[in-house]
Amino acid sequence: MKFNTIVFVSYENHYAPWGGLAAVMKMLPPIMSKSIKTVLISPFFSNNNRTKESIDNKKLKETNLKDHIFYKGFSHTVNIYKSTEYLDFKDYSIFLVKSEKFFLSGENPYLDTWRFDSLIHDSYFFSKSIPVVLKLIRDEFPPPYILNLQDWETALVADLLPTSIPHKCVLTIHNPYDEYLYHDPQGRTILQFTIPKMQGLSTVSEHFAYELNHDVLVHDVLSQKLIGQFQSLPPIGINNGNFVKLSFPENISDPDLILNEKLNNRRIFNSLLKERKDLTPKWGNKIDLIKSDIPIFLIFGRDSPKQKGFDVAAAAIYNLLKRKGTNSAHFIFAPVPSQFDLINLAYLEDLCREFGNNVMVFPFRLSKGYEELQKSVNYIIMPSYYEPFGAAHEGYASGTPVIGRATGGLIQQICPKNYTSLPKLIQKYVGWYHNDIAKPTGYLYREDLNTETVDNWKYLLSTDFSKRRSIQEPVDWRNPIFWSMVTELENVLEQAIILYNEKNKTSYCEMVLNGLNLFKKYSWEKSAEQYRTLLYKI
Repeated sequence: MKFNTIVFVSYENHYAPWGGLAAVMKMLPPIMSKSIKTVLISPFFSNNNRTKESIDNKKLKETNLKDHIFYKGFSHTVNIYKSTEYLDFKDYSIFLVKSEKFFLSGENPYLDTWRFDSLIHDSYFFSKSIPVVLKLIRDEFPPPYILNLQDWETALVADLLPTSIPHKCVLTIHNPYDEYLYHDPQGRTILQFTIPKMQGLSTVSEHFAYELNHDVLVHDVLSQKLIGQFQSLPPIGINNGNFVKLSFPENISDPDLILNEKLNNRRIFNSLLKERKDLTPKWGNKIDLIKSDIPIFLIFGRDSPKQKGFDVAAAAIYNLLKRKGTNSAHFIFAPVPSQFDLINLAYLEDLCREFGNNVMVFPFRLSKGYEELQKSVNYIIMPSYYEPFGAAHEGYASGTPVIGRATGGLIQQICPKNYTSLPKLIQKYVGWYHNDIAKPTGYLYREDLNTETVDNWKYLLSTDFSKRRSIQEPVDWRNPIFWSMVTELENVLEQAIILYNEKNKTSYCEMVLNGLNLFKKYSWEKSAEQYRTLLYKI
């Protein structure tokens, strides 16, 4: 069958962004359209401020396309909105599905909903809307279709599309999340039910695809219900491209020039920090970052308590400062709070209470000065429990080496300076992706592999993250895998400090240059080509 249109179906879009899926859907589909007609279909989140701004700025417009969808005994009108962006991509369009009764969440389309079961109903309704939307747009985007569904929220499309529409469905999973089928007598999850209906399965990095069938946490705990599905249809790993543009000057290679560039950005951010009230840390004091040349570490991103490991970083930093003293390093946290709000980050308040002149916490989205902050810090820490792709490239783009747990896409993105001290198994994984270990871009760490048991991971993930936790609480003998991660990260932080404090900093500057070169190896053009050949098979 010759396919005419690729249809990306995603619960997230960049008009109502929350996680990495929205970023992928902003980058990949328009690149795909350079070789085949492509469309993105996604919900219209009418209560989302970014969506409202897009209407006001005329980036979205209502079309004359409308129809009705029958759901739970009622007929619901849907109106189709279309993006006015991407005019340079003649074979690409974005269509958003609007309903007065669905997609009513606010800033977080997954949690900020008006009732506890809104997400599951929104997902079912959105999946039912896809055949209707395809009928409305078929003149501009004709069948046969390849539908590239994204995560469990859209997987039911594979069961709902009629055979009268020529198509095949493939699924890309960006995380191990799943949900139970609504009122299913067999108690199946949506992915258990739908993966057998797919004609292809992929995920967003080569190593995460491997972990889905081999890793203790990812395979045996998070995806335990899908073991049979992944064995029958093994996921294909297709690496994402870069989500940011290179912002660090790529025409400098002299160590003195590299250090001067980072120092200039440190001065700019330090001035903004002094002058601006909206850059006041929630916890910790405003630190004079140019008073001394000690390394600065940055931890940033959306706080997902069962994934991101900010508590691991906090405990490791606490132990390090206790042991090495306050003249060793500065640490800046910029987490976007989770659904538990600031109560889940209370351990950072404890950290700052004791080390307020070494640690600053900004639990909100930084705007002005954030690029300068990323270019001025000396290391970025990514302590994730698991990471399907990761954001190490965001560090390299700003000329900053990255420290991360050896998991998922981070193993591919970080060539470790400490290769020889890593467990043999992790050394093997690193060797799969890095041909030249002599060109490190940062550090990796991994807990004692003997602590990686199903029971230990389940114990850690059973933590009630809605309750306040002190900085000391996580580090106890009943939590061996957490304790081991803290210890290994603390060791790596000390190694990174020692490297930065070398007199001429040549080795540190080489890591900066190696990171810039690794950044350039990833592109959305390469990703799109692999989707076409490996997943779509066209």
